[in-house]
Amino acid sequence: MDIQSIKASLLNEDETERLYAVEDVISLRADELIPELIAALRKEESRMVKELIVEGLKLLDVSPHFASVAKFFESTDAFIRNCAIEIFGSKGEDAVPYLTSIMDHSDKEVRKLILDSLVATGSKYCIPALRAALRDKAPNVQITAVEYLGKINDEESLNDILEIFETSNEPMLRISCIETFTHLAKRSVVDTVLDILGGVNMDSFYKPSVFRMVAECGSREHLPFLLGFLNNRNTLFFNEISGSILKIMIRDNVDVLPYEYEKYVINGVKNQNLDSDNRITFMGIAYRLCIKDKEEIFEEFAGEDDMNVMLAALDKLAGLNREKTLKIIERRLKVAEGDSKEELLSLRALIAKQ
Repeated sequence: MDIQSIKASLLNEDETERLYAVEDVISLRADELIPELIAALRKEESRMVKELIVEGLKLLDVSPHFASVAKFFESTDAFIRNCAIEIFGSKGEDAVPYLTSIMDHSDKEVRKLILDSLVATGSKYCIPALRAALRDKAPNVQITAVEYLGKINDEESLNDILEIFETSNEPMLRISCIETFTHLAKRSVVDTVLDILGGVNMDSFYKPSVFRMVAECGSREHLPFLLGFLNNRNTLFFNEISGSILKIMIRDNVDVLPYEYEKYVINGVKNQNLDSDNRITFMGIAYRLCIKDKEEIFEEFAGEDDMNVMLAALDKLAGLNREKTLKIIERRLKVAEGDSKEELLSLRALIAKQ
């Protein structure tokens, strides 16, 4: 098919004809028709045709038309905006110089999309642009830069991100900083964050993110902070609190907690008003503790009606007394049926191999 025929077919009312036309542009590597593809993408209604056009633009040399593709960033159509990210991303390092040249765009939403596109290229040369974006006046652009720098573990940006956290009044930007600290931070940063937020008196909005940060970067010295939240007033965050405590105990080989918290943990496993996940996490903490009559305690938990709690207790008990655990499983198998029986059989087989 000649070029003029392909142009006409791109405007054909029949979807199939338009698909064939796009396929012809791709197979012929007809770079001279790239402007027509770009124009067609803007007004095309068929999702199938639009997706094929994008695939074509990813395969063809669109570098002379980067400015036209960048206009997609200004579209009110989210699909079209994402098309621009996908197209630029497919060009790798070749797209980086152009994208960085338009970083000063007046629209903050466009600046954010440019960062998305830079990261999509997979080029290491996007890192300077991400670092520069930390100084952007728009919080949404800063948030994007902070999140990406955390994901790529750019330790050189840590001090700048900490400065943003210290000086910003934007809650969502601060949350992004805290989440990034889970990738980059060291103990000193954890201490700084806790001091700035007021420790146990921090706003509840920050608690889940802070608990995750402490879990990943904290040490046994941060257990008192976490334990301070382990009470009946903070049940909303039990998963985050108990999970963070358990991670630190495993990482730092902690086997002792103040008595009142050890008691709280044991009662937490017994508390049938808590969901299974919370009770099992408390069970994990209890298993790490050097406490009296631990074997008997886990044998009691193995009698639970909640199948998940019962199986978790048996698994832990097997680490304390394998033979006793197998005997308990045999007794339970006599009355078990359905999923419970299948799970018990699987657990028995697993323990028998240990």
